[in-house]
Amino acid sequence: MKRHVAAPVGVLVALALMLICILPACTGVAVPTYQTQDSSLNPAQYVNPFIGTSPFSDARSGFSFDSGDVTPAATYPMGMVQWGPDTTTRIPGHYYYPDTAIKSFSLTHFSGRGCSAWGDFPFMPYVGAFASLSSFSHSNESAHPGYYQVRLDGPNVNVELAAAAHSGMGQFTYPSSTHSSMLINAGGSVNGNSNASVSINTSDNEVTGQATSTVGCGSEHYTLYFAAQFDHPFTHARGNGTSAANLTFDTTPNQVVHVKVGISFVSVANARQNRDREIGSSNFTAVRNAANATWNARLNTIQVQGGTEDEKVIFYTALYHCFFHPNVFSDVNGQYLGFDGKIHTVARGHAQYENIPGWDNYRSLIRLRAIIAPNETSDIAQSLVNDAQQGDGHLPRWEQANVDSHGMNGDSGDIEVAEAYVFGDTNFDAPGALMAMVNGQPKVREGYNDYVNLGYVANGTAGNSVVITQEYTNDDFAIAQFAQALGNTADYNTFMQRSNNWANVLNTTSGYVQPRNSDGSWAANFSSTSEHGFQETDSAQSTWMESFNLRGLFDALGGNSVVVGRLDTFFTRLNDGSTSQYAFMGNEPSEEIPWEYDFAGAPSHTQEVVRRIETQLFTNTPGGLPGNDDAGSLSSWYVFAAIGLYPEIPGVGGFVTGSPLFTAVTIHLAGGHTLQINAPAASDENPYVQSLNLNGQPTTSLWLPWSTVKNGATLDFILGSSATSWGSSASDAPPSFP
Repeated sequence: MKRHVAAPVGVLVALALMLICILPACTGVAVPTYQTQDSSLNPAQYVNPFIGTSPFSDARSGFSFDSGDVTPAATYPMGMVQWGPDTTTRIPGHYYYPDTAIKSFSLTHFSGRGCSAWGDFPFMPYVGAFASLSSFSHSNESAHPGYYQVRLDGPNVNVELAAAAHSGMGQFTYPSSTHSSMLINAGGSVNGNSNASVSINTSDNEVTGQATSTVGCGSEHYTLYFAAQFDHPFTHARGNGTSAANLTFDTTPNQVVHVKVGISFVSVANARQNRDREIGSSNFTAVRNAANATWNARLNTIQVQGGTEDEKVIFYTALYHCFFHPNVFSDVNGQYLGFDGKIHTVARGHAQYENIPGWDNYRSLIRLRAIIAPNETSDIAQSLVNDAQQGDGHLPRWEQANVDSHGMNGDSGDIEVAEAYVFGDTNFDAPGALMAMVNGQPKVREGYNDYVNLGYVANGTAGNSVVITQEYTNDDFAIAQFAQALGNTADYNTFMQRSNNWANVLNTTSGYVQPRNSDGSWAANFSSTSEHGFQETDSAQSTWMESFNLRGLFDALGGNSVVVGRLDTFFTRLNDGSTSQYAFMGNEPSEEIPWEYDFAGAPSHTQEVVRRIETQLFTNTPGGLPGNDDAGSLSSWYVFAAIGLYPEIPGVGGFVTGSPLFTAVTIHLAGGHTLQINAPAASDENPYVQSLNLNGQPTTSLWLPWSTVKNGATLDFILGSSATSWGSSASDAPPSFP
């Protein structure tokens, strides 16, 4: 695969400033903004957008789990548009690297999800008679942050796409022909369309339209609008009032056809305004370079040195994937469609966001975003609060457009908001958030009455009764921490007490969490590798979920030595699927488990296991992700693993300690503060911590509170190839909260 080498960061920053008026910032409208670091690093050059587009090499979980499902589309950080290729295999990311044909280039994608969504307004160039797909070769394909390119063999058209926040620009190089054509299919959304139409204005070379489809893994509807303007007149145009526009151009005098397109969830007028205010009269190169400069500024929030060339590519591609979603939902004029179906306007300097998957993202992604993108993270929290207040009162579990699809399980919006707050991203309606957390539970929690009255969700009430009980206890613990931070002692006490409910589904005789009947008896025919009582996991994996009270869990399981031995067996296999006695690091429920050795007095085991996961499951290849990336979930885990810290405890600001993969890591925090991590001996072969200094003072503590580093800190690791007893005393363990 080809990667484009971009200019040095200083040049890109200057270019971004020159081009700034193609971006929404020149309008005073809220879109993601990024601090620019003065550095010679150019991290965008290391991004390989094709990582995660092919099945993992040691696939064990079936097609729906074994591909990363990411898209190589042209994207802007957290942008509304992801304009990219849709290949012939029906896969949630719409692009499957083993495919040899492309059927269209749609404007919206969800990267890494396990179920299909979006794929709106696919464009397809052709010459002469329409062909529904075209063969292509990876040797004639490339991608880079903000840009995608491919040559289609059939029509002999070179396709180039670039993205801005709410818009995109296409550059299509046709053969010299009077029959060069473009199909825009408003009725081509991946989940089908209940309504779709286009309107063609030949005097302005413009096509507008709308499409109504269903969200991913749900039945709720959304409507999206587009406005596309071409620089070539239409010699023929067909489709007014139908669901698709067929356009023909004469490319004999000029073979390059440009189109600028904006989208909006509010109206065609807003889609047109998004396009015109972001791109305006800018040319394709300017749009592409502006996106690249913005990505470079974003990726420079974490700067790494050392490691192999492939490890740099894996790291910066992972960080890149962490900023695909959530997506800006408000338009350049601040308008967005609320959960009440009404148009609302965000305050100047802020944005409303959508595509917020709580279950997928609370363990790693929201915690990473909280420390390096605080303004955006505050707005994400406020977006969830807005959704609750404009809807039925609950924080969405899996928010898409202006609906909650209720995907997966738990009540994870609580954790996402609480974690934004605890890491200092407090610029949102925190009292309103707490009210929604407390009062909205009956609207989002299946088995709510069981959970409150029995202390667990009973077998028979829900097929995933055990795991939703566990998720609710994590949610309640986070609510308790949030309430305490707001000075609400009553709610703190209530939800701390409820967070103990995990113990009600732990059978200390078997040493596993198990389904439990409403009369208190354990359900018959229990198997630790069955999905009965669970969802995308089993008891062998889910038993480890209570990361806020691991001391209590470990004591119930027989103590540290028993736990360490059991974890050692568990990590004999690293990615064994969802119904296994071993780890499944390709899915979210296993993300926190490698770090749990720290709580059992065996930090060297965390260091060794994490290094094996980094080097064996993440590679610089199309199959280089061990499972669905789920909006950057696996990628954010890798970023934390590579820097040697992990935010293990929901709703608590701080990190457990692993070991850095790179010799130096510089993390740029809010307020101009820097967390500097040095490990001069770091390498694949040196995962073991020999000693650690915090701000020049020796420490053996495995817990690094956020309060210690938020205003800047320096960690100096001495690493080696042999395990030591460093950090293994009981007093070194991270905190547990009984």
